[in-house]
Amino acid sequence: MRKLHEARNLAVDATHYTLFTAGHTDVYGLFQPRASEESVRLPKGVLSAAHCFAGRVGNQAPNGALILSVSSDGARRDGQVYVVVLEDGIPAVDSLTTEMEARNALGSEDRPIWSDAPDLYPNCEVVGFDWLADGVGKGARVAPIPMNPWPLVTMALLAAIGCAAWFSVRESRRAEAFREQARAVAAADPVPKYLAALEMQSATMSADRSDLLAIVERMFDDPVRVPGWRMKSRVCSAGARRCESVWLRQGGTYDELVSARGQETLQWVGHDGNPVPALDSARTVSDIAIRRSPLRGATHRLPTFKQAIDEGGSLFQVWKTADLSIDLQPPRLWPRVDAVPAQFDHPRAILSGAITLSDVPGPFILEALRAAPEWISWETVSADIGDGDAAGRLRFKATGNYYVSSR
Repeated sequence: MRKLHEARNLAVDATHYTLFTAGHTDVYGLFQPRASEESVRLPKGVLSAAHCFAGRVGNQAPNGALILSVSSDGARRDGQVYVVVLEDGIPAVDSLTTEMEARNALGSEDRPIWSDAPDLYPNCEVVGFDWLADGVGKGARVAPIPMNPWPLVTMALLAAIGCAAWFSVRESRRAEAFREQARAVAAADPVPKYLAALEMQSATMSADRSDLLAIVERMFDDPVRVPGWRMKSRVCSAGARRCESVWLRQGGTYDELVSARGQETLQWVGHDGNPVPALDSARTVSDIAIRRSPLRGATHRLPTFKQAIDEGGSLFQVWKTADLSIDLQPPRLWPRVDAVPAQFDHPRAILSGAITLSDVPGPFILEALRAAPEWISWETVSADIGDGDAAGRLRFKATGNYYVSSR
């Protein structure tokens, strides 16, 4: 079949074939309709005359020739003869042609001839189509050329590969579009961003109250007067982890202040960004250690704002009765994240607001800080030191943040 299709490649319009075998040689005779016969179907049972002739005389006359007149309705058709020429037992010429072309096909070689025209070929064997028909064998039948499956298989395989590639690319693009959509949804989803920020910042949301109380207690032990200087105010910040004291000069010098406050760092005090220091005032700074931790521990749930007011409202009223000033700012989402809206709501969301306690007499500040609800984180304690008796000249102010649950 491979050889047949190779032979067919030489006559791409061929539709039928016959196979002739001579020795170890296979020869394919191909039927190719003429332009005037393209619409004419080859009848079933058609035989190859050249095959019949070669089968009859090919062994005894491998270079023989057959020349027969082609008649129509018993009358000879002028100039039409059928010629078969064998070369080594194999048909080399198989044609319906003119008498002149038939003689040319015989060539110069002396060939044994079989013909029905002894007058033209005196030494021929006189035969006719009946004699030729006696040589009919099974192999002389002209059969349709079977379809070569490999081009179709190749085309089908290429089509399958193309479809698979197209499907793969389509699915890959769909998957990528789905992943891109998922990334867009994830990027637009505020929950992961907020929870990540909450996880990161909640570990340091609250200043340790016991550390802050210890620092405030030490304020009472510090002298407010040193040679040539008087303390005007002190501010201790848990966020900055330092205490700053402002001093007013009463005839002293920087050297005397440094000598008296050797454990603190001296800083000049200027006016409105002026690099020239105000010679009658100075600032000393000292570092403090305040631990930070999650508010009330990670295992406790914060109260809602209403629950917080229900819990601490009475205490706040007592403070106001004692002439303390308390200010609570409305709570807002904490921590604030750029991609998270301020109205974000989640079971784990936390709200925070500022709280300020001012005008606190000196002896009462420790009690006020200690008694405050646990959902308050005090961040800054400041003291203004005025003139007068010891009780009257100390006024404290505490600022911080309160934290409540959004639900």
